Amino acid sequence: MIAISGCNRPETYTVIFNSNGGTGTMADQTFTEDEAQALTRNTFTYEGYTFTGWNTVQGGSGTSYTDGQTITVTADMTLYAQWTVPQRHEYVDLGLPSGTLWATCNVGANAPEEFGDYFAWGETAPKEFYDWSSYKYCNGSENTLTKYCYDAHFGYNGFTDTLNTLEATDDAATANWGAGWRMPTVDEMRELIDNCTIIWITQNDVNGRVFTGSNGNSIFLPAAGCRFDDVSSTDYAGIYGLYRSSSLYPRGAFDAWGIAFSSQNDDCGIDNDCYRYAGLSVRPVCSSLN
Repeated sequence: MIAISGCNRPETYTVIFNSNGGTGTMADQTFTEDEAQALTRNTFTYEGYTFTGWNTVQGGSGTSYTDGQTITVTADMTLYAQWTVPQRHEYVDLGLPSGTLWATCNVGANAPEEFGDYFAWGETAPKEFYDWSSYKYCNGSENTLTKYCYDAHFGYNGFTDTLNTLEATDDAATANWGAGWRMPTVDEMRELIDNCTIIWITQNDVNGRVFTGSNGNSIFLPAAGCRFDDVSSTDYAGIYGLYRSSSLYPRGAFDAWGIAFSSQNDDCGIDNDCYRYAGLSVRPVCSSLN
């Protein structure tokens, strides 16, 4: 008689979400061995604090995960919500026709000359590697988009939607600075360029461009370059400035609109060749006083 051995079933693991001082409840999440899955989006709140992600250690010294990040789990674990006190951010009134107010520094920076963090379009946290394989809204390649896709040829299994402007949950300015702040639209970028005097300068040893409005007020955008592939290298820093908008380029499935300028000529314009997966700078705007 031939003995038939039992089938080996994959292990399952449990992720427990801890509010770490916040309020609310979140159900435990079950993961299957070797299967990637997106973490449940945070629903905890903490009055006076902003949620910044998850960590395997309460104090934040362990492994960090972003909200909704896709991960593979190999053991039961607890994820602790990470909180920070929102920073008061400054803005400048440039006298623009729309009344749009531009921030004085980039997301991730504490001064106008600091480069700050770099963001793929639709992502709200910096990361270690910038390419299609790590891009949040695709399935590993440029032809597998899973959000903000209007052409079925580039959507995963023919996916399309009608979204051409970032939702608040995918806006790096809103996610990092809080309600009231957001990434500028392409029209707001055009307004900035059309209504300001723009010159290339070196400010506190940092290259960039100063945008001066009709009322004499100005902002400085450093030439922070961009990031492709490994985060340890920044391309074109001190030479190019590339800043993200919240607007998707309507005739290029891989691109979003942005501001582009360089030290090599006097042009400062709107660029449609800003690959979604690349790490670019974000300069927030607000529509009213914060």
